[in-house]
Amino acid sequence: MAEELSALLRTLRRQGKLSEARLLVQQTLVNRPDDEWLKQLAWQHAPFWWQPLHSPRCTLVRRNGMHTALLRRLWADHFFMERFHRLAARLPTDDAALQALLEREHWTLPEETRAMHWVIEVHGVPTGLVSVVDWSLMHRRAEFLIGVLPDSSPGVAADATYAVIAFLASKARLEKLTASFYTNNPQALALAEKLGFEREGVLREHIRALDGTRSDLVLTGLLLQPDFLMQHKRWERRLAKATASSK
Repeated sequence: MAEELSALLRTLRRQGKLSEARLLVQQTLVNRPDDEWLKQLAWQHAPFWWQPLHSPRCTLVRRNGMHTALLRRLWADHFFMERFHRLAARLPTDDAALQALLEREHWTLPEETRAMHWVIEVHGVPTGLVSVVDWSLMHRRAEFLIGVLPDSSPGVAADATYAVIAFLASKARLEKLTASFYTNNPQALALAEKLGFEREGVLREHIRALDGTRSDLVLTGLLLQPDFLMQHKRWERRLAKATASSK
């Protein structure tokens, strides 16, 4: 029963029939109101998982098949990938295969791929990526990755980070985020620490570059306490205003 329901829901989502999938879960839950798996499934079909995230300077939309060309361009940008995700998997060589992969990714649930991905947009123009990976629903933790183009407006990275953190803490029920930084990217580490991430250790010479040189990896963590955003009331007010103006 569980496998059949999961398969049917997956098919409905990939067809863009999210409302039908949500209704099917709710109807099944009526007959089994104490089923914890169904409750979790209903939560993962809530509309907010696919809605854009708004901040004062940018909007984040879930990555999908329309971003095929964008990912091609960014994956070929060595400077960008060095700061976003040096160990990112290679993309399919065929554009149709990549587009299909991004569409499947867009409609998956957190428990299926243990990840979510957004494109950062400023006035509709893509300017970076955010990924939340190694997502553990049981332990309520995940790893945070962000990359912005060098010509992006000042403050975009911080605003995008706060928007995702607000979503993860209030909607996605995460309690901890981790992030790793290379020692040759001190600006990103400084920004993370300003946003509340704390150093938790260093993996010495953990990454090997193509030229044979090795780099340390600085590990950081952020506990998403209930009062996290209350510590940043000014930004929270700006976020609320940006969200309201987008409706």
